[in-house]
Amino acid sequence: MEELEIFEVMETSDFEKSVKRFVKKKRFFSLAGQIRELKDKVRRGEFEGDKITHQDSPVPYDTYKLRLPIPDINIGKSDGYRLIYMALTRDKVVVFMALYYKKEQPTISDAYINGLIDGYFLASLPEED
Repeated sequence: MEELEIFEVMETSDFEKSVKRFVKKKRFFSLAGQIRELKDKVRRGEFEGDKITHQDSPVPYDTYKLRLPIPDINIGKSDGYRLIYMALTRDKVVVFMALYYKKEQPTISDAYINGLIDGYFLASLPEED
């Protein structure tokens, strides 16, 4: 029996650039497969990671921070990647927004995450004539 895909998965340009940098420059080749597996799960509505609290919004969405290991250099989840993504439940869309390596960047601020979210919503607005 074929599994039903509920959510469409999108990536911001910042997320895509981060993935390319890790795969090409750092040679973390397993990352592409990890992201593919995660996309398959979120398409089915299986959201992993810690839910990030955010301001009230008229648009129903949840934001998650997921810890991922880096098997290429034998690093576990605690010191590995952090992936930030947003699930827009009403629109059935998941947006992969940020990816960083904890050893390079220990954390990202709530203000940065809110900026990513605001940027996504602003970019989604129809253009005025």
